[in-house]
Amino acid sequence: MIYWRRGIAVIYATAEDSARKLWNIIKKEYPSVLFKYDDNLLGKIWNCYDALVFVMALGGVVRTVCKYAKSKDVDPSVIAVDDSLKFVIPLLGSHWGSNQLASEISRILNTTPVITTASEINQVTSVEELANLLICKVINVNAIVRVTSALIRGEKVCVEGVNSLPVVKGNYVLGKDAECKYFVKVIKDGNENMGDDNTVYLRPLKLYVGIGAKKEASVEEIKEAIYFALGQLKVGLDRVLKIASVREVVEEVSKSLNIPFQKIDWETINSFNDECLTPPSEKLEELGIKGVAEISAFIAGGPSAKLILRKISYKSKITVAIAGV
Repeated sequence: MIYWRRGIAVIYATAEDSARKLWNIIKKEYPSVLFKYDDNLLGKIWNCYDALVFVMALGGVVRTVCKYAKSKDVDPSVIAVDDSLKFVIPLLGSHWGSNQLASEISRILNTTPVITTASEINQVTSVEELANLLICKVINVNAIVRVTSALIRGEKVCVEGVNSLPVVKGNYVLGKDAECKYFVKVIKDGNENMGDDNTVYLRPLKLYVGIGAKKEASVEEIKEAIYFALGQLKVGLDRVLKIASVREVVEEVSKSLNIPFQKIDWETINSFNDECLTPPSEKLEELGIKGVAEISAFIAGGPSAKLILRKISYKSKITVAIAGV
């Protein structure tokens, strides 16, 4: 879940049956949406999903995405799968998750992924992957190559500013070590001197939780849902700056968790627009509602907020989404 918390878009041009087969597999594990290829649509969703999986010829995918690709730290992972579902090729974002997703898809389809990056060949967790696992933004992207290269050579890389490390491969060391010449430092602000090319600096994202809930959802169930969602990201409650919802009962939850609450009114919900919102279900469309959890998270986070966890359901009563800044 950690990689694909913003969801996966499966996009096809002509092979709808193959794309739908792949999508039906992916959506069992991760939030995902199936799209028919449209150039205007692609421009809108490029920044909305963690990964774009194209069921198309590789050449067509290359020509399609080259006009949108900007930088490896902001572009989504891009994977090409041929129409017959025999070949799975990570195209963009290899160290940002596309290698992992390609491997997962290949395992499910019983095919061979085309992996060419050195860190995967040497079974090393890249710095980009570590940042993703820690829910952090890489501040100085240019230092990544130097630090990851050190890991590939087997040198120690000290990780400072966190109490524990996620499961990683490679010679990562928690805290200080006299042998370390390369570092990953998690900092709370931008005041630290970041001129060291041997150090990658990470900033933890500030998180904002949006809640949608049926009237019968209890305080305890909503609280459980919040902890469940944070568990998907493997982060603690201390990372949450605000909880938002249209439901007043959520304010009681916020008070019990000692986290500020923002009440959203229905007029604001219905007037909110963002291309990255999950398309509403048929039921929501019947009710004339775009959604609640994701919109609440966006509003709480402010104009620069981006979706970090696409809405997930808890006990069929509650939806939770998380935006980050």
